[in-house]
Amino acid sequence: MNLSIKKFLQMLLVVGLIFVAASESFAQKAAEQKTDEKKAPYPVLQKFEAGGGKVDFLGHAYGLDGWIVTNDKGGVRYVYTTPEGAMLMGMLFSPDGTLETTKQIKVYKQRTGAAVAQAAPSGVDKSPSKSEKLYAETEKANWVSFGSSSAPYLYVFINVGCDHCQAFLKDLDDSVKTGKLQVRVIPYGAVETNRDAAAALLSVEHPEESWRAYIASDQTALGKDKIKDGAYAKSDANTALVKQWKLPGPPFTLYRRSADQMVTAIAGRPENTMLVLADFLALGEGKP
Repeated sequence: MNLSIKKFLQMLLVVGLIFVAASESFAQKAAEQKTDEKKAPYPVLQKFEAGGGKVDFLGHAYGLDGWIVTNDKGGVRYVYTTPEGAMLMGMLFSPDGTLETTKQIKVYKQRTGAAVAQAAPSGVDKSPSKSEKLYAETEKANWVSFGSSSAPYLYVFINVGCDHCQAFLKDLDDSVKTGKLQVRVIPYGAVETNRDAAAALLSVEHPEESWRAYIASDQTALGKDKIKDGAYAKSDANTALVKQWKLPGPPFTLYRRSADQMVTAIAGRPENTMLVLADFLALGEGKP
């Protein structure tokens, strides 16, 4: 082969390798920038931010960018944007029917170190020894179970007549009914109506059915005639536990995060229930 042609071909090969390496480096940097992106590039989301809302990058999947948008009142929604700038609101499912948004929430929490916004309630000592002690005492409290006994569980302290408590349990209801989540309800209350209803809930043979009937306006489902001997003592013990720990709420929720076994507390009804459920529903990791 002519020497000049050989040198020319070698030069082309070197240039080609440099181009490939540069392309791979650019693609890698672009991917990293995409993953860590915090700013919303779309006018509609920028306008939302300018109005006092908050926009966080959730992740990229199936050609769509996902975003967590939080309004100035704390309400949370999930939206997805296309490369052309179109936007749709709701949850994203993968082709096999699994909930992709839930997986993205879990990754988002790991990436950002974000905990549930309400996971540091006032009045609760968050040191490991204190939180573990509270969790241990909660497990020994007088509770009733809603949902499958084999599902991962969380504890919720409630006043039976509390509107926010009823609304929160409704938020969790789909996951309970489908066997993905177990809710261990700890009823308490010093006020007579709550004390009576708590004792009744701790007495009935089928507490989940009685609860559903009660919140559907059948007050007799948890009437005083349902209360059995010893039930008031159980309810009062729950009330004493709440007072001892100065728990906020109700509702007040306690559970172990499946990812790291950290005891997590939530005061009140969370605005973003999906951030709570992401610890239970995405990976099927057994009990928290």
